[in-house]
Amino acid sequence: MNKKTLALATGAVAAGALMVGGWFGYQHLEGQVYAGDVLRGYDAYTPAGTAPHSDDVFTGRVAAFEERREIEHWTTDIYRVDVASVLRGDVRGTVRVTFAPDNAAARRLVDGETYVFATQAGGGTGSVEDGHVLMFQGEMKPVDDAQLAAWKKAVALPMKLDQ
Repeated sequence: MNKKTLALATGAVAAGALMVGGWFGYQHLEGQVYAGDVLRGYDAYTPAGTAPHSDDVFTGRVAAFEERREIEHWTTDIYRVDVASVLRGDVRGTVRVTFAPDNAAARRLVDGETYVFATQAGGGTGSVEDGHVLMFQGEMKPVDDAQLAAWKKAVALPMKLDQ
């Protein structure tokens, strides 16, 4: 066998191995993702996973539930939130926060309760005016000392600049 034939055969074997490996990798992922699932490049269920990807992290009191509507094919709740304290960012006053939970059974936020919000400023197609998109998808519970401490620790992590 000459060198040219050997190089072509080696290349064909390597390409076949990559193709088979890619197929098995896809099959592995396909079993974990179902219709309606959201794929993210971060852990949206923990403060440490969410904070580095958030422009603003703040505590805020839910002033009112405004409406539920479809934004970019997602059923989205829109809340008016009075900012209480800022852990990261420059958000102030009253903002509108969109919340499209991954879990359809997620509870609505309670008017008058204070929560920690990790958000990115809206501005995409279909976003609400003065809106902030909630990045955290874990259970939204009224803020307590332990939760606030976890978010303060998470905010100290460096921000991801590739947003």
